[in-house]
Amino acid sequence: MSELAIHPSPPGDRQEILELTRATHVFTRAEEDTVLELFDAYRDNPASGYLFLSARKAGQLVGFACWGETALTEGAVDLYWLCTSPDAQRRGIGRALFERVQQLALERGGRLIVIWTSATGSYAAAARFYERMGCAMMSRIPDFYKPGDDLLVYVKYFDGRSCAHAELNQKGSG
Repeated sequence: MSELAIHPSPPGDRQEILELTRATHVFTRAEEDTVLELFDAYRDNPASGYLFLSARKAGQLVGFACWGETALTEGAVDLYWLCTSPDAQRRGIGRALFERVQQLALERGGRLIVIWTSATGSYAAAARFYERMGCAMMSRIPDFYKPGDDLLVYVKYFDGRSCAHAELNQKGSG
């Protein structure tokens, strides 16, 4: 069994990242295009604020993450994308990518990670994943993306503090 290797994404991973994104059958064409826009910004301008990690097993791209420090904050980090190949899901790759992002964020003085995701059914697995990673849903904005598509904002504090007021938020949104 080969080892999982997670490294900063090299420029040559662009096409494979697009293909992996498409293979999930979760994202719209506009979202797929956005992955490429962020990758191009990362590749072409190191000061863009976007960082990509590629996860490979036996030389095959099996996942990627896009993240970066949140502008105008002290220690907040955004996780923009975390994507694993459909045939590699539920094998610890997403967890390994999430933990690597968290480790790198901590090394840069990160205090918390913030994740925006959709509340539609196709994103339900992502929401459950973030909860397993210790994130709490801190906010729900109805009809944010479009009518019937709410924004869910998940947060994980690196110091282990609980997100007790997240429970109040969830009770108030039901």
